[in-house]
Amino acid sequence: MFVSVKVPQDINVGDAVTYDSTLQTFTQAAAISTLMGVVIESASQDQDGHYYAPVTFAGIAWARASRDIPDEGGVLNVESGGVYVDNSSSSNSIISPLPKGSNSRLASELVMIYVR
Repeated sequence: MFVSVKVPQDINVGDAVTYDSTLQTFTQAAAISTLMGVVIESASQDQDGHYYAPVTFAGIAWARASRDIPDEGGVLNVESGGVYVDNSSSSNSIISPLPKGSNSRLASELVMIYVR
């Protein structure tokens, strides 16, 4: 499921975002304590100069890793718009294990996650 939402101009594909009520836009997520989505395509500018991007809020998405990801994957947490494994988190979302034939996943690469 995705929805096109207002984002800052500098948002990137794979960024984890949450709603900032002060700016009235979706910005890079700092934690997973609120509704979180993942930008799935580059933002485009509308006729009023605002930027919008499709963001998925449920299901499988490709998110930017903020840290190296263990091969076994794990419970998802968020910092600075990126995702990382934190098995002590109370999140219901996960980062997938390493797919067969793939190299270990490093910080800033896109990783498969399941958003719940």
